[in-house]
Formats: sequence, C-alpha cells, structure tokens
Amino acid sequence: MISPQQAADALKEADAAEKRSARAYRYQRSAPHLFLWGAIWLAGYGGSDLWPRYAGWLWTGLLLLALAVSIAVGRYGNSDSQGQAGRGNWRYAVTFMAIWAFFGATYAVMGPITHLQEGAFPPLVVALAYVLTGLWSGPRFVVAGVAVAALTLGGFFYLPQHFLLWEGFVGGGALILAGAWFRRV
Repeated sequence: MISPQQAADALKEADAAEKRSARAYRYQRSAPHLFLWGAIWLAGYGGSDLWPRYAGWLWTGLLLLALAVSIAVGRYGNSDSQGQAGRGNWRYAVTFMAIWAFFGATYAVMGPITHLQEGAFPPLVVALAYVLTGLWSGPRFVVAGVAVAALTLGGFFYLPQHFLLWEGFVGGGALILAGAWFRRV
C-alpha cells in the first residue's frame, strides 16, 4: 500500500511530466515555422536592401509563398496516425490576412512613415507575439521574442543606413537559430 502523501507526490510528478511533454511538443511543432519565416525574413529584408525598387513585389511573392508553405507544414504536422491531414488550416490563411491587414491599417493611420519605421514595425509585433506566446507555451518563446526585439531596435537606432540588411541577417537568423533550439528538446 502507498500512503496518501506518496500518491499525491506521484500525481504531482505525472503532472509535471505531462507539462514538460506538452511544452516539448509545442517547441517541436513551432521549429519548422521558425525556419521558414527566418528564411523569408532573410530573403525579404536582404532583397529589399539590395533592390529597394522591387521590395513590394518581393515581399508579396515571399509572403504568399510562406503562407502556402506554412499551411502545408501545418497540414503535415496535423496528420493523424493514418496520414489524414488535420482540418482547420484555413485559420493560418485568415490569421495571416488579419495580421497584414492590421499592418496596413496601422501604416495608413500612423503615416507618414519612413522605410525604416515600416521595416521595424512587423518584427516588433512578431517579437511581442513570441513573448506573449511564451507566457503560456514555454520560456524559449520569450527568449526568442526578446532577442528579435533587441536586435531590431539595435539595428534601427545604431545602423539605420544598413537596417534592412541587418534585419534580414539578425532577425531572420534569430528565427532560424530559435528553430534549431526548439528542435533540441
């Protein structure tokens, strides 16, 4: 027979193991998206710095590509044991459209803005989203969000002449490194 205290301790240990497992699962599920968006970030900001005249077209193409790949990755990750794709991936598209509508509306009401402000705003919103996600999903999200925000602000204030290139490498690189870190659970 086990004592009530031993039973309570065993239940606490099981609960802690379940929470660690759920956190590890969320990290694993997030890693491919961090790799993808890090690469998009690198290409978008780097390309905008090199070819500013085509930045709008570049970002449009990259964002549509990223949306399609994110949906495919989510569908693959939601497959059950029989390989059936999970439902609800339409939420990725709606979320994506809502976020970009928010950015457009914000630019419209806050303008005029410079290309540096325009380039810094999305990474700061992403950083906020990671920090808020981390409050419920695990501290690695918080660290990733703080890193993206700090690197963005550092480049904005200290390297304005090379901000887009900076943001491409350090912002995209931070997301790619976070993806690698999230996979190592």
